[in-house]
Amino acid sequence: MEFITQIIIIAITGIIIENTIFSRALGTSTLILISRSRKNIFGFGACVVYFTVSTSIICYFADKKLNESDISYIYKPLVYVLILGLIYIITLLCLWKLFYKTFGRMRKYVHISAFNCAVFGSMFLNSKYCITLPQYIGHGLGIGIGFVLAVYFVAVVFDKLYSENVPYSFRGYPLLLIYLGILGMAFYGLIGHELTF
Repeated sequence: MEFITQIIIIAITGIIIENTIFSRALGTSTLILISRSRKNIFGFGACVVYFTVSTSIICYFADKKLNESDISYIYKPLVYVLILGLIYIITLLCLWKLFYKTFGRMRKYVHISAFNCAVFGSMFLNSKYCITLPQYIGHGLGIGIGFVLAVYFVAVVFDKLYSENVPYSFRGYPLLLIYLGILGMAFYGLIGHELTF
């Protein structure tokens, strides 16, 4: 029971306090790409959560070995890329074998979600802040759900950001950055102005 409780607490922290978009701007370009089409949010979100959790589990065991060395910071990026690439290939092969008819539609979600700064950044954040396996899983789950929540917040107002009522110089991308900044300040206020980097 303590295992699940620890996962839930860390996941809530990852969703609200350590939100990758609002606290570190990891994955902003992917957020803009996905938020244009509201029907893709939950399919994409499921892929992001899958990748953040699965990479977190494998990174827990990899970090135990890597942290034994004093120069592990040199090897970590390469090991993390290999872990993400391995999970990506295994996922594509399983989808191709099990869901061959829908593989063409699902493949684009896998590509975009696997090679996303939020997924890659979650591995480094887990390595820095987490110690136990439940912490790694919970933080990966929280980062994935927090990213989906951020995409949803942008998708809800995406049409209004490109509205004719908005002055031309602010329409679209500039207003989107202002909107993300305001949301980031709101989330920053939830943590009491003590964001850890």
